[in-house]
Amino acid sequence: MVGNRLRALQAQIRFASGILSLFRQRVTSTDGVAEQLEARVARRDTYFLEMAERHIFGNPNSPYRPLLDLAGYDLPGLRQLVHARGLDAALDQLWADGVYVRVGEFKGMEPVTRGGYTFHFTQRDFANPLVRGIFRSQSSGSRSRGTATEVSASDFLDGVRHRRWLFEQYGVANRPAIVWSTALAGLRNTIQFTIMGRPPIRWFVMLRRGEPSYAFLVRLARLLTGQAIPLPEPMPADRAVDAARYVSQAGASGGVLVCAFVSSALRLVRAAEEAGFELGDVAFYAGGEPLTPLKRRQIEGSGYKILSAFAFAEFGNAAWACPAGQEADDLHVLRDRLAVRCYPRVVDRDGGTVPAYLFTSFLPHTRHIMVNVESGDYGGLEERRCGCFLDRLGFHQHIHTVRSFEKLTAEGMTFIGPDLVTLLEEVLPREFGGDSRHYQLVEAEDERGITRLYVLASPQLGKVDDAAMRRSVLREIRRRHLSAGPGRLIEQVWHEADTVQVLRREPLATASGKVLHLHRDRGELWRGSGSEGNGGTAS
Repeated sequence: MVGNRLRALQAQIRFASGILSLFRQRVTSTDGVAEQLEARVARRDTYFLEMAERHIFGNPNSPYRPLLDLAGYDLPGLRQLVHARGLDAALDQLWADGVYVRVGEFKGMEPVTRGGYTFHFTQRDFANPLVRGIFRSQSSGSRSRGTATEVSASDFLDGVRHRRWLFEQYGVANRPAIVWSTALAGLRNTIQFTIMGRPPIRWFVMLRRGEPSYAFLVRLARLLTGQAIPLPEPMPADRAVDAARYVSQAGASGGVLVCAFVSSALRLVRAAEEAGFELGDVAFYAGGEPLTPLKRRQIEGSGYKILSAFAFAEFGNAAWACPAGQEADDLHVLRDRLAVRCYPRVVDRDGGTVPAYLFTSFLPHTRHIMVNVESGDYGGLEERRCGCFLDRLGFHQHIHTVRSFEKLTAEGMTFIGPDLVTLLEEVLPREFGGDSRHYQLVEAEDERGITRLYVLASPQLGKVDDAAMRRSVLREIRRRHLSAGPGRLIEQVWHEADTVQVLRREPLATASGKVLHLHRDRGELWRGSGSEGNGGTAS
């Protein structure tokens, strides 16, 4: 017990020391960034082979060694493949030969089985052994403790420099920033803006309670840097109008940049409209969940600009918004640091597939060694020339319509879905009657464009306490995290945002007639909703 407490204290000290050291860094120039990105794209094949030589063939414990051995590749063979076909086509061939890692395998939640052989790996086996993390980025896994990712100072500072350059290209670099996010994501944003020499003017946290440990770190950072770094302020979703009033004051005085989750950005827009005032000159830099066509129309239709990005904790930023995009979430793959491929991934018991993304990393400071690794996401992938500033640097690959095949995402919080099968098949029938045929979870946007998680409960169940059902769903979401912290955070944020709603109607079927436990709505939830049960109204 004493040893555990000592290790926990040492970890807290390392975290605090790392955060304070970052606050003291400065990135004031973006000279040479465009040239660096262009040069990286030109050398991506070389970077990949150098990574493979050092971290795979130079590491007898690499999880990729047995996969490559089974596929018949040694280092000379891999070099020949890449030189003959190029990196992207070589990765497609590796996938066909069994060299890939599914998301559950990557997180150590299921064994890797290829060619009659079975291997067991942990998430730590995929970590870059040369990275000395200055702090940790934690993914919000549900079936695992989340992926603890070591983020090095070089990785973080490289990202800050590129973000500053990106903001310059988007024309928002000189705007004062407001951050509205979870505590850890908000801390990262606050550090990034401080390193740029422009700390946010406000930092809102999506909780009712404060973050005393982070506030203490910020007070120390103020003493060390002399900068007016904002303290984290509680601002749950149901107080969006308070945040919107402050944004409107800042926006009216010359423009403001708001960093928030996509749903939070829409909440600010809607709160201002319903209260009868405008936000002013506001641009949103948003991520954490898909920027759907409806959300984009509602934000831009109200006169505001929104820029999106795609990132995941195990890697970092993977795609930036295309200013000449054809889709709501048209994004340029950052080909200077990773490769993205697509393959048909079976996602249900009846053989249904989605075009799942596979990611391969190759820069020296990459957080994990990734070769054809799933992230749990799928969508469009295409080569297309658009003529924007990113296209001119060689970023010709686009992803769009990005969705998850195993995760529920709302208010920037992500819960991996398969563990909720027990909720639908056992917990809800035990507490409210019926069986698994009578329940379904649907991720959909409401009439205001806010992402909700709807529990479809069949009218055949009779009278049901909807509030009790919502509480049961949130309770199970918390319980099914092996790590208590992320589970409590999701439960609290989704409770305060009224994310979970109950609809009295029959579960929905896919276009092929299948009824899945977890369903992503494409408009069918509201079509004909008045003809079933209690009129399909949300409680």
